[in-house]
Amino acid sequence: MSLRIIQLSDPHLSATRPFHQDNWEQVLEALAADPPDLIIVTGDVVLSDPDEEDDHGFARRQLDRLPGPWRVLPGNHDIGDNLVSGGMAKRVDPQRLRRWHRHFGEDRWSLTLDGWLLLGINAQILNAPRLAAEAEQAAWLEAVLAKTDPAAPVALFLHKPLFMDHPSETAMDQSSLDLEARNGVMAMLAGRDLRLVASGHKHQWRGFDLDGVRHVWAPSTASVNGAPTAKNWGLREVGFVEHQLEGRRTRQRLLGRDWLTRHESYVVSLEHGSPMRAPILSASAAGVEPAGGQSGMR
Repeated sequence: MSLRIIQLSDPHLSATRPFHQDNWEQVLEALAADPPDLIIVTGDVVLSDPDEEDDHGFARRQLDRLPGPWRVLPGNHDIGDNLVSGGMAKRVDPQRLRRWHRHFGEDRWSLTLDGWLLLGINAQILNAPRLAAEAEQAAWLEAVLAKTDPAAPVALFLHKPLFMDHPSETAMDQSSLDLEARNGVMAMLAGRDLRLVASGHKHQWRGFDLDGVRHVWAPSTASVNGAPTAKNWGLREVGFVEHQLEGRRTRQRLLGRDWLTRHESYVVSLEHGSPMRAPILSASAAGVEPAGGQSGMR
C-alpha cells in the first residue's frame, strides 16, 4: 500500500495583495481532481509580514478550501525569523506564536499512517533558549518518539532546510538551520529510521540522498525568489511535490511547473521596495475570497 502526500510550500497568500492567488486557485483545482491521502503545507502561508493580522485570517480561509485532510507548519514570514540565524528584522516571539495558534492551531504535529511516522516541527523556534516554546517542542518530540514504534520509517517536515551544502557547515545563513539547531534535531532523531526530510523556504526544487536520507526542497506555489543571476542550489521553479511513501521507500515528483505562472518576486521588490509596499488590491473583488471552506484536519 502506498501513501500519497502532497507538499505545498510558501504560497504567500494575502487578502490585499493577491499576487499569487491565481496559482493557488489552480493548485486547489488540481488537488480536487485527484485528492491525495494528506496535504502538508510547509510554511510561509502569509505574503510577507508576520504581524499582518488580515493576511493570517485570509490564509487560514484558503487552507480550509483544501480538498482533504491537511497539516500546516509555520515559516519565517508567518511567525518571524529564527533568533540566532534569521535574516528578517522581525524575529519569532511569543506574541507572533500566539497569533499563529489563534489562526492555525498547532505549530507542530505527528501522525502515524501506513506504518510511517510523520513529524512536523516548528523550525523557527529551534536554538531559541529564550523561548519557552523551544523546550516545549523538544519535550513533545521526545514524548512522541517514546510512544511510537522505534522501527517505523520517519518522514520529517519543516519550513527551512537542515543545511545548504553539508550537515557540518557552520555558516550563519537564514536559508537553513544553524549548526546547533540542526544538531539538536538530529540528536533527538538519533537511532530512528529517518528516511525523508522535506522542507520549503528556498523557492527551489531540489532532491538528493545523504547517508540513506532523502532531502527534498519543495518549491513555492507562488513565485521564484531572487534575480536569475543569484546562486541557486536547486531548480528555480514554481510547483509542488508529490511524495509516494511505500514500504520504506520514498519517491517524489514535481507537479505544476508546466501550468503554474512563474511569478518573479524580485520584480515586485525592485518596483516597490517590498511586497508589503505594493498597492493594495482586493482579493474578494477579484472573486477569489471563498464564501466558505471545507475544514480539514489540523
